[in-house]
Amino acid sequence: MANGVLRGSGSVIGRARRSVNNVGELSLLFREALRGATRRPFYWKEFFDQCRFILTANFIPLLLTGVGWGIIVSLEAGHFFKAASSEYRLGGFTVMANIREFSPVATGLMIAAVSGTAIVADLGARQVRQELEALSVMGLSNVLFIVVPRALALMVMTALYNVPMIVFTTLSGFFIAVAVVGVNPGAFLASFFTQGTLVDLFGGEIKCILFGALVAAICIYKGISAKGGAEGVARAVHSGVVWCFVGIQALEYLYTPTVLALFHNQNVLR
Repeated sequence: MANGVLRGSGSVIGRARRSVNNVGELSLLFREALRGATRRPFYWKEFFDQCRFILTANFIPLLLTGVGWGIIVSLEAGHFFKAASSEYRLGGFTVMANIREFSPVATGLMIAAVSGTAIVADLGARQVRQELEALSVMGLSNVLFIVVPRALALMVMTALYNVPMIVFTTLSGFFIAVAVVGVNPGAFLASFFTQGTLVDLFGGEIKCILFGALVAAICIYKGISAKGGAEGVARAVHSGVVWCFVGIQALEYLYTPTVLALFHNQNVLR
């Protein structure tokens, strides 16, 4: 019994130690990626290929997610405001729910689920086939050729995709608010532009850049550290997407209260 407890304790301590080591290695890898972004050569073709892949692979998931969420917010919040004879405030609430919170988070989650997992699988397959070592033998830097283009592409495209996500959620929410809930279109727009500020827009963009950096660090590290053949690649993909989701939620929990503390007037429904 005691031996079992000791073995279980040792296993937990060992896992905790490995997790700390993994975080350290991940941080060092991302630091090298940031340094590599300022070094030459910069592989523009690889960067644009990754941007194109992220653009095409994520459009439909983001469209469906944004439209669905915009409809849900307008239906649920719209009927609540209507019961209080304040349905004109739905436009302002849309800013707080969609632009400030949901659009950046959903964009980061979808990028992680679609593009992040694809990057882990691609790099993991290359790693188990020893292609990454072959690139080093050929004189190509894995950091400059593999890590930097993918990291920058994830950061840039996550920030850019936040804009259409805002459009998807806002347009669907506006249509449902007017056609189903019965909100006056002018009142919705007036409340929307009264509540919306550049802090919400730029704050969401910065948040998406951080989400993209987090996804890049986790997914690239999981890919290049995969081992154990196809099963190891599958484990890396699963682990990568789980840690991306957990990391995005944790970063969101820290980021939003910080912004609201700095700009406390943003937390008021005007």
